[in-house]
Amino acid sequence: MRNAGSSPAAPAFLAATLRVAWKELATSFRDRQTTFYTLVLPIVLYPFLFWSMIQVSLFLEGRGEITEVAVGIAAPQPSIVPPGLGAGLEQPPGSSREGEDAAAEAARRELNRVHALPERAPLDEAGARAWVARGSASEAAEEPTIRPDAVVYVHEDEAGVRDGLRVLYDSTRTDSKIALSRITRRIPAYATELRASAADAADPGGGSLEPFVREPARNVAPQPAIGAYLLSTVLPVLFVLMTVMGAFFPAVDLTCGERERRTMETTLLLPIPRSAVHLGKILAVCAAALIATGLNLTALALSAEHLLRMLPAASKIEVQLPVRAMLQVAPLLLLFAFFVSSVLTGISSLARTFKEGQALLGPVQILFVLPGLAGSLPGVEITPFLASIPVVNVVLCFRNLLRGDLGLLEYAVAAASLAALSIAAIGMSLWLLSRESLHLSETGSAWTNLRGLLLSSKGSR
Repeated sequence: MRNAGSSPAAPAFLAATLRVAWKELATSFRDRQTTFYTLVLPIVLYPFLFWSMIQVSLFLEGRGEITEVAVGIAAPQPSIVPPGLGAGLEQPPGSSREGEDAAAEAARRELNRVHALPERAPLDEAGARAWVARGSASEAAEEPTIRPDAVVYVHEDEAGVRDGLRVLYDSTRTDSKIALSRITRRIPAYATELRASAADAADPGGGSLEPFVREPARNVAPQPAIGAYLLSTVLPVLFVLMTVMGAFFPAVDLTCGERERRTMETTLLLPIPRSAVHLGKILAVCAAALIATGLNLTALALSAEHLLRMLPAASKIEVQLPVRAMLQVAPLLLLFAFFVSSVLTGISSLARTFKEGQALLGPVQILFVLPGLAGSLPGVEITPFLASIPVVNVVLCFRNLLRGDLGLLEYAVAAASLAALSIAAIGMSLWLLSRESLHLSETGSAWTNLRGLLLSSKGSR
């Protein structure tokens, strides 16, 4: 084996680097915290997290359906209140359904119920607002009244003619927002019935006022495309989070953790080039990040279809494992993992203890996560300029590959940008790891050590 000062042959240097990486990776996984966050958490966390979110969503939706809301009706004068407004609000939407038996209709009527309170007129809008807020029809009311969840206020113009309906609700109350939703769904059907009644009264033999039948909108997108779209909004951002979290603890453990355990000197005395030792550490951190990311993506991909089928609105969505997109984006993900691992390893080497390393890498994580979130915003489309911005380019390329519409130019720009950044980050990390005065020092904080390194480097020039 060549000594640390000679120029090793490329095969021997590569073999030494890989042996160090394997040794450091095995040593890192002996730490229970690193093993938990790298292996155990990816398999369990995201399926359980999404399952819990879906269960909470279903519970809240079910509870909202069985909640009965009270709706008040108010107007400046009784004569402008439309006839049958209370009955129209209590009528369930879509009451007449063909082929529905009595039991099903009765069960449906128990859901989304609205109880119309007695009309309050005359009552101005200020009194109607107070009715919603305090449960009193007017500020001068002596006896308390039922507090409605929302009030349909019938307002008038200057001539005292009915001008329209206005819904007054309280956005800080859940029941009030439920009442607003139910009123919004019932008012159009009630208005149609009033219009038809007025037409029949004016001309009993007249034709229908509706020139055509309005049918619900239909989604023409194929089911696999919908599933791919859903995955494209989640997987790219999760990949950034998974990679950063997967590299976090190994980077801290293999630098300042080794320094805290006082095994740094033993590692530096290995009869191999120092650059192979340091590069092996970076490779070990990168391997840990890729393992954690792979487990995360696999667990999420295998459970996504089952979890989405638990949602009634998404029961017909077809989610397919994006094997082709994953193979296409794999080079970019590998370069991004090298970039993240090199940055985290180099910065964590400035800390003296494991705890200090965790505190030091906390803000660095945010620097990776925020651009990833920005890249996932709706309306942000990939361009050659955005393809050159780190983190954003990975999110946008991954998203477009999942949707099947990424151009070759943007892919090439993103790959070149990530390759350049990875090389620069590896060089920076190797420079920091090679400073023996930094790693063998027992005093000074991370920022003090970094300042001393920069000053000494400037002075040496």
